[in-house]
Amino acid sequence: MALTILRTVRPSPTWQDTLISVRHGQRVVFDVEETWSPDMRDQIAWCGADGVYNHTAGEGYLMPGANVGALIARIGDGPVFAVGSRCDTLAACEGTLFLAMNDHPGHNCQAGKVVAQVILFD
Repeated sequence: MALTILRTVRPSPTWQDTLISVRHGQRVVFDVEETWSPDMRDQIAWCGADGVYNHTAGEGYLMPGANVGALIARIGDGPVFAVGSRCDTLAACEGTLFLAMNDHPGHNCQAGKVVAQVILFD
């Protein structure tokens, strides 16, 4: 049996509490739509949840190595992982699911939103 929950995610490098509890080892599937724009400082770049193509985040971002503007997640105090527009994963730990845009915490000129369909399997 599966439970499907929709969450709108603001374009922010601040972790957003989804109020979704996840068990360790639980299968979680994400299917994400719509567009947002990270703070690119000198240009405007709209993208989906996969982030800005070929623009890797450096030090100081929530998830260095992932695309700038990508949808990222963490469960409880567990490791940060890339979600993008589609992700099928087993929870590495137990806790509340948090979502955010992979942007620099010092940047504050983002726009748009994405809508994440989160599917939890028993």
